[in-house]
Amino acid sequence: MKNFLKYLILSVAFVLITSCNSLTYLPAGEYEKFTVKANEVFYNNHAVAKIGPMEYEYSAGNFIMEVSLIQYSAVYDEMTKKIAQFMSQRNPKAKIEVKVPRDDQLDK
Repeated sequence: MKNFLKYLILSVAFVLITSCNSLTYLPAGEYEKFTVKANEVFYNNHAVAKIGPMEYEYSAGNFIMEVSLIQYSAVYDEMTKKIAQFMSQRNPKAKIEVKVPRDDQLDK
């Protein structure tokens, strides 16, 4: 019974750890559709985001770079995720933040 309980706890822990997946890589061919020119991110030669300020956070003896982007689309959509994935692959040790203009601002 002890072995079964131990096995069950380890199995549940393994499932929880492996299922906690953050952002995945872009599918094959998608990364190449992105380019960066000056402070803008392009997808298929169309500007999709502006690279904003970069921050360097210091925590527990480590510096962490944070890259902020402002998406041109006014709402969260599939491109938001693609921009984050692209920048994450381009800067694997950085925190990536994609800001999306708020929907309620469009009505003003």
